[in-house]
Amino acid sequence: MIKDCIKRAQIILSDEEELDFAVVKAAGSYDEALDFLTKKPLASGIYFLDIEIGKKLDEQNGLDLGEIIKKQDPKAQLIFVTSHQDMAFLTFQRRLGASNFIVKNGNADDLRRDVTYSLEQAVDAIAKYRYIQKNTFSYRFGHDVRNMSMGDVVYVETTSVPHKLRLVKTTGWAEFIGKLKELPEKYPALVQVSESCVINPANVKEVDLKEKKLTFITGDVQYFSVRNIRKVRQLFQER
Repeated sequence: MIKDCIKRAQIILSDEEELDFAVVKAAGSYDEALDFLTKKPLASGIYFLDIEIGKKLDEQNGLDLGEIIKKQDPKAQLIFVTSHQDMAFLTFQRRLGASNFIVKNGNADDLRRDVTYSLEQAVDAIAKYRYIQKNTFSYRFGHDVRNMSMGDVVYVETTSVPHKLRLVKTTGWAEFIGKLKELPEKYPALVQVSESCVINPANVKEVDLKEKKLTFITGDVQYFSVRNIRKVRQLFQER
């Protein structure tokens, strides 16, 4: 019934934006679900979990599956399904961060409505997470993880210390441990222009193709390599 509800929800929710839900697995037991999760971990998945999938709460159940999922898929949207409304508190007690909670009452119309609403909320949550991730730069400073707006990143360069990078911001600078070449993969807004520098094109003030020089809004200057001339030209041709 839930698989049917998901197909119906796709039609309803696609009125505003094109959505395509693929039911990659419908498991009938805890062991079957666990086997799938172990062999084919997902990213940003939406999971409908029957709390009583293990039949008894003192056995392995949907809450246990939720904990496993959250560890391997931090952006997972968990939607718990149960026949008992008072089970909702267990999801909060175990800090599973459920995006919704559906109580089965035997009414097909209610189930369709609840599944549609839950999917809408889950899709919105994933979209917001991706937007924040896209527009946020994170780096580790000591034991702390610091987040900042991508718009405040000017450039990142290597230092004389292996794996230590220098982050130049619109408000100053910071150093952190990392690999320069991995930054553009993690943050598509950033572009590597040399072996020692990754830039945020949005904060480049002037481009000198002849001197292979970039001047940033901070007044700093970085040089790009010969092999990156074409990349830089295409990057700034509209400007």
